[in-house]
Amino acid sequence: MARFIPKQEGYGEHEDRGSKFYAWVFHAPAEDVFAQRLAQLQEEHPKARHHCWAWRIAKAYRFYDDGEPGGTAGRPMMQVLEGSGLDDVAAICVRYFGGVKLGTGGLARAYSTATVRALEDSGQQEVILRVRYGLRLPFRLLGLRTELSAICPSIVFAGEYAADAWQGTIEMEEQHWPRCQQLLDEKSAGDCLWRPL
Repeated sequence: MARFIPKQEGYGEHEDRGSKFYAWVFHAPAEDVFAQRLAQLQEEHPKARHHCWAWRIAKAYRFYDDGEPGGTAGRPMMQVLEGSGLDDVAAICVRYFGGVKLGTGGLARAYSTATVRALEDSGQQEVILRVRYGLRLPFRLLGLRTELSAICPSIVFAGEYAADAWQGTIEMEEQHWPRCQQLLDEKSAGDCLWRPL
């Protein structure tokens, strides 16, 4: 199944009755990456009334209203992230209060609108999953390197020659591994040529 992440950090803004909402959406493969970006934005926007956020990393998720009425900031931002289908994604939205209360509906719309605009600006890219295996090719089977490269042009060999074989590791796109494994097993003549790492 294909996985997608933000292609770049996206930025979006929204204004409603004097209040300004500035949002950023970005790739956050770990919680500390998110925390570092949040700290940067808090430093860059010390006069903002609120620094609200939401993130989805692996199977975990969290959101925070930072003083806004419950469910009016972090949750709407999280709903935008969930609807995007992106993995390992975070959103931060800072608000400069304009002097007029927006009500719960107005706040939810403002935070989600700014987040949607940042999400659109971020774009998306597919994550190509790669796998890595140990490999030992006796000299009689060295031709398999060429055959493996034909199956998977992005394969990477790393290793050295020993007295009777080449041994090392191979790394490739996960989608190509079943065909490579089949080839190795067919040519092995009973020897185990590969091993999981």
